[in-house]
Amino acid sequence: MKKFAFLILASFVFFFNSCKDEAQTYDGDPYLHFNKGVRSEAVVKMGTGSTTVDIDFGTIQTLSSSAQVKLVVDKTVSTAVEGTDFQIVNPTVTVDAGKADGKFQVKLLEGGATVAPKVIVFKLQSSSIPNTSFDQTYTLTYTKACPSSAFVGNGQFKNNVSSWKEDPTAVYTIQDLGVTAGVGTFKVIGFMDNGADMILKYNPDTYAVTTPEQSLGSNSNGGVNYIKDAADGTKSSFNACTRVLKLRVNFFVKNPATGASLGSFGDYDEEFTGQ
Repeated sequence: MKKFAFLILASFVFFFNSCKDEAQTYDGDPYLHFNKGVRSEAVVKMGTGSTTVDIDFGTIQTLSSSAQVKLVVDKTVSTAVEGTDFQIVNPTVTVDAGKADGKFQVKLLEGGATVAPKVIVFKLQSSSIPNTSFDQTYTLTYTKACPSSAFVGNGQFKNNVSSWKEDPTAVYTIQDLGVTAGVGTFKVIGFMDNGADMILKYNPDTYAVTTPEQSLGSNSNGGVNYIKDAADGTKSSFNACTRVLKLRVNFFVKNPATGASLGSFGDYDEEFTGQ
């Protein structure tokens, strides 16, 4: 009886898995969409002339024959002007048979870039590949960036978005400790609860900022408060022209004896604006 029941169960599992595998098989139209995110941010660094950005697209299965795909600008919602502010380097891309992806390149011109963000919204067109119902617009936001050395200025910054100490009027001194092996270091004097300085690392070319894990000081429950990059993956950055530093960080607690995590306060924003 047990053997019989086992055979019935095994047959059912085999049938279920076979149906599941069959359900995952797709043999319809390839369908066209942006396949590596639908938004990005870029900077055009002063003195470079331009910055080139890649925009990827794909189809949900490989093509049986080659096809052409065009990248077009939605002028109704874009604030940047094609030909003046930017150029599409390869407005038409041929995807060969057996392939399922391609890439456009967009050149952002320094002459049209501004400190205030400009936005370009792109769409995909093809006479032989239908579009999907998802990921059909790609939004590129970009700004003009001054040299990273211009960020610190007089060194005085207001913590106008303050999540940890909750004092948006607080003013801190930020120092630039220079760049070593392609990585720069900012020091926010006295930001920590224990009076210590907050250390930040930055990329002098992309203006991306990372927050190394570091202690804020002991809390009332016997743990130690820490800060690090946000757990949700949101990136931190700075704008050297506007002297604005935007951090997305995670506040959490560790056991001082074992180093084990005791929980997280969550992800929060900290913003510093030059005075």
